[in-house]
Amino acid sequence: MSAGFDPISFHGSTLIWNNRHQTNQPAISFYHWHQCCELLLVYGGNGTVVLNNQTYPIRKGMLFIFQPFEIHKVFAKATDEHPYDRTVVHVNHLRLEPYLFAFPKRQELFNRLCYSRSMERAFDLGERFEAVRQCMEDYERFAHTDRGATQEEIAIFMLRLLSVMEDILPEKNSSSSAHWRREEYSEKIMSWIEHNYMENDILDKLAEELHLTRSYVSRRFRKETGSTLSEYLIAKRINVAAHLLESTSSSVESIAHQIGFQNVSHFISSFKKTYLLTPLQYRFKA
Repeated sequence: MSAGFDPISFHGSTLIWNNRHQTNQPAISFYHWHQCCELLLVYGGNGTVVLNNQTYPIRKGMLFIFQPFEIHKVFAKATDEHPYDRTVVHVNHLRLEPYLFAFPKRQELFNRLCYSRSMERAFDLGERFEAVRQCMEDYERFAHTDRGATQEEIAIFMLRLLSVMEDILPEKNSSSSAHWRREEYSEKIMSWIEHNYMENDILDKLAEELHLTRSYVSRRFRKETGSTLSEYLIAKRINVAAHLLESTSSSVESIAHQIGFQNVSHFISSFKKTYLLTPLQYRFKA
């Protein structure tokens, strides 16, 4: 199957927490990548994970860390006898780094996990599984509350997790000579759009920001993500719109203008293409 870019919308958050979930239904598996870090902790199941041109088993006690823009595939053979049980966490790595600033050893470890080409990122936790499981469960209790969104709680969670990771990493991986993954232009573009998606003349402003031509910005983004800049921008705006429809009473017209659509009809048609519902239908359903 072909690879696909799967953007994660953080809406200003640092973590997107998907609660521990168990399923006995087979799922469609495809190669994909995100603009962020992804953590996958497996509590049970069978199948395979393809990562960095290697295949790893899905089984209890496996922890996978997918780097930003790293192509991977998770193929779980979920059945009634062997359900697939896991927790998935998406981490906005750019927002997390300042949280770890006061802890240089843990910050350096996080950066290696997030950027190093030579760092192992598929771990059979063994006896350390219980420590990671407890870390996940402690944070999950309030992951979706205001407390869970605070810098303090996120930092505590990540520091605990990184402390366990430090214990299980081979000594040789502590070397500072690791080869670091080059930041892609698309990462810079997405980071800029994260804060400026409501602007007009996005391509012109991006070209000026990156000191590149408009055409080069467009070509590089499509080459690195498989998506056009326009498609990504609309997807970003529509995801923000869905959040606003769920969490505010603002009118459709107001939301359209807030997120950068100059034409309300264009906003409604774009929203319907994504969710198969008009914005008002989505609001009432939500």
